[in-house]
Amino acid sequence: MELVKIIMLTIPYMLITSTEDTKTQASELLGKTEIIALTPLEIEALVAPYTPSSNTEDAPIAQGLMSMLQKQLQGEADNGWPLVFIPRLFKPTPDLMDVDGSASTAKHTFPDISIPQTVQPGMNPPFPEVYFSVYADQDIEVSLPYPCMTIPSDILETVPATTNLAATLVRDALVDTIDALHFNRYTAAKLLIDLDCYFTPKTFIPRATPFDKVKDLAEDGKSTWKPEDLAIDAVFSLIFRLPTSEHKLIYYHSIITETCKIAPGSIAPSLGRAIRFLYKNLEVMDVELLQRFVDWFSHHLSNFDFRWKWAEW
Repeated sequence: MELVKIIMLTIPYMLITSTEDTKTQASELLGKTEIIALTPLEIEALVAPYTPSSNTEDAPIAQGLMSMLQKQLQGEADNGWPLVFIPRLFKPTPDLMDVDGSASTAKHTFPDISIPQTVQPGMNPPFPEVYFSVYADQDIEVSLPYPCMTIPSDILETVPATTNLAATLVRDALVDTIDALHFNRYTAAKLLIDLDCYFTPKTFIPRATPFDKVKDLAEDGKSTWKPEDLAIDAVFSLIFRLPTSEHKLIYYHSIITETCKIAPGSIAPSLGRAIRFLYKNLEVMDVELLQRFVDWFSHHLSNFDFRWKWAEW
């Protein structure tokens, strides 16, 4: 399963530099991965973050990552693989062009990549992954700067919908960055803040855009994805990963703390909306995740002198 996921995640990056023949081959490959990716696994229920009961309505649904990725790739294939959010760094810019308009950059041949026949699963047990999000496809009431006024977040899409391939690829890049830099929380936090620098321009809205101003961008047909929302979403997905997280939970706690210190004006409002979503769904969350939320929230408040809108809450 892990090898299939890696192959599926690699397909979009391969296609942005490929020909029509390669796109055809990719579509054929998706036909072969479909039977693996879309087959439901009973073990998936063991790592589901929510446990809805008959007393709850409209409980969030966390999809399996493999099945979601398969559907996203198939949707991109049906649209001709636009992949608009992935930057084309290989395209020469005007300052790298010769007088006659040809590219003056040197080309290099990279060695072939050989995939081993047997892939070691590592230390973690081979549980399927579930896509956890506090923003995507969720109905979160967001407080505005005016008393007694809220806006349901389903009016706006501040992170890619789960039907959009960007939801998986951007999350994958963020998670890899966080886990790879577990020895340096400061650099990891800085890279999360600078998320919008690493994808196609205009993929995200400007940082620290107030939520009540995002609607104006949506009416103009522009992107409404908030980079700070995606950053916070990725960290929470690691904190609330079942059965265990990749690293000690305190590392992920510290990432949120550092992002708040680096960019309080943009991260704090996004974090507040995430906390509202978690509070709203405490009754349907797995018991282990409830304890993780308590541990994180108490740790987070202790780092900021327990300053909070206590009267409102």
